[in-house]
Amino acid sequence: METLAQGAKVATWLELAVAPEWRRNGFKVRVHAVGVENGGCYTISLDDRWLCVSNGGITVFHGLSAALHFLKLHGIENFEPGEALDQRFASKAVRYCLCTDKGNALLRCSCAQRCRLTH
Repeated sequence: METLAQGAKVATWLELAVAPEWRRNGFKVRVHAVGVENGGCYTISLDDRWLCVSNGGITVFHGLSAALHFLKLHGIENFEPGEALDQRFASKAVRYCLCTDKGNALLRCSCAQRCRLTH
């Protein structure tokens, strides 16, 4: 697998976390479904850059509620729906997958088991 950073513009969690409030409010945030047949997975873009972990792996959320919870934790309340991310592209990229538990806490999940992006 390759990192998304090799072929696309990226934004990192660190950039989002340390951005001042005025900068976060200025981000154009979009939430994207990952593949049509995998309706339960989502990713996020900031100013047309994919949200990635520091190693360039794309952040994938199992469920819209997980993606929205992540945004809320970073103080981002304004976002819009984005175009779906092509399944073939997503399956070739290194992923860092997150889901929410019953207490609505974010935790890492196994993409192969939860998001089913490997078929």
